[in-house]
This record gives sequence, C-alpha cells and structure tokens, in this order.
Amino acid sequence: MANLEIKLNQYVADLMVMYTKLHNVHWYVEGRQFHAMHELFEMYYDKATEDMDVVAERMLQLGMKPVANLKSALEMTKIEERTEEFGKDLDFVQIVNKDYEYLLKLTLEVKEAAEEAGDDPTVDIMNEFTAYYQKQLWMIKATLA
Repeated sequence: MANLEIKLNQYVADLMVMYTKLHNVHWYVEGRQFHAMHELFEMYYDKATEDMDVVAERMLQLGMKPVANLKSALEMTKIEERTEEFGKDLDFVQIVNKDYEYLLKLTLEVKEAAEEAGDDPTVDIMNEFTAYYQKQLWMIKATLA
C-alpha cells in the first residue's frame, strides 16, 4: 500500500498544478480559435479539480493522507508551471497534449500499483481516468493535425 500512497499523492500534486496551469492557458490564450480554446481549457480545469477531489477522497477512505498544500504539491509535481504570457491557441493545445500524455502514463502507473495492492475501487477510478485521457488525446491530436 505504501507504493500506492506515493503514486496517489503524485497524482493529487500533479492535478493541483495542472489545475493552475489550465487556468493560465485559459486566461492567456489568443488566436483564431480563442473562443473555442478558452471554453475547452475551462472544461479541462473543471475536470482536473473533480479528479483531484476523487483521488484525494479515495486516499482518505484508505486511511492515507493526500497532499493538501501548494508548497508540497510543487515539491512533488512533474507538471511544469507556465509563466504569465499570452500565447497562440494551438501552441497551448500542444502544451496540454504533453501534460495529458504524462497524466495518462501516471494513471496507468497508479492503476498498476492499485492492482498490486488489490484495490479494485482505485483500479476502477483509474480505468475511468484512462478512458478520459485517451479520448482527450485523440481529440487534441485531431485538432493539431
């Protein structure tokens, strides 16, 4: 279970930073697809906060302690923060694509740790997240094509 707790905390920390990063691209996006991208990034950050809550509450159900402050999250995260600069719509989609590819990989790692721990409910949660990231990455790749 110790490995699972480490992986789940990594997930929470990454989603905390991703939530902020998605706000960043939501606020600083420019370009021909501004309106569509502004709405898309809002949908993404709403999903990030939902998922962060699901994972943190699952950890609490398991008697684990989820990371719950920004300092700790920033020490743990593998998501790179972004500066406050305006940028083009499709450039920001590429940024999200990179982060979503990482989050998909992490989701699969958490699922594996949950399987090893015999934690079927967490496996189910990660299966749902896997489907989400796979669909979003497909749509992002189609947007960038």
